[in-house]
Amino acid sequence: MSLRGAALAFALLALTACVTFERAPVATLACDPALAGQWRPVNGGPQDRDIVVSADCTMQWPEENGGTYTTTLAGFALDASRYLVFAPAVADRLMNANGDMLRTAPRGSVFLARYRIDGDRATVWLADGDETMRPLAKGQARGRRLDASNVHVEGSRKAIAALLRARGETLFDSDANGMGTLTLQRIAPEITP
Repeated sequence: MSLRGAALAFALLALTACVTFERAPVATLACDPALAGQWRPVNGGPQDRDIVVSADCTMQWPEENGGTYTTTLAGFALDASRYLVFAPAVADRLMNANGDMLRTAPRGSVFLARYRIDGDRATVWLADGDETMRPLAKGQARGRRLDASNVHVEGSRKAIAALLRARGETLFDSDANGMGTLTLQRIAPEITP
């Protein structure tokens, strides 16, 4: 995986284990209007290009080659925690992984990113592979290590929701300066006279 490509939204995934989930824990995904805006990476990303999200959650993603990838953000909330859901093909493109994520992700699985928006600052966390393995090893959730750097969480929507409710804070690193964390600042639109 290219660290620069990953840096914009999931900057440090290349340095942590990739965690896939058998399915999203909800039947219907939705657009979070709070995501709308122009976002500049503050921690974990290059400062040269912004991420733009429209009111309908269409995201304009800067790519390494200078182009822009367009995709739609969709997610869900569990209690006070919010998550984005990405199909492996989208995650692979956002990470500039050159097919690595497509080769390792089980068919039909998804990648989740937990996020919090505080005013004009957003923090996005990726699941930590080691933390995810703890409840799996204890039999508190189902899943398996796919290889040295990939973990897959299995189960029904209800089981995955229960895991996220019970351990979301630890599965997704809540240290804003930690590995697998990206901090973004919403940029006010320029005012023209």
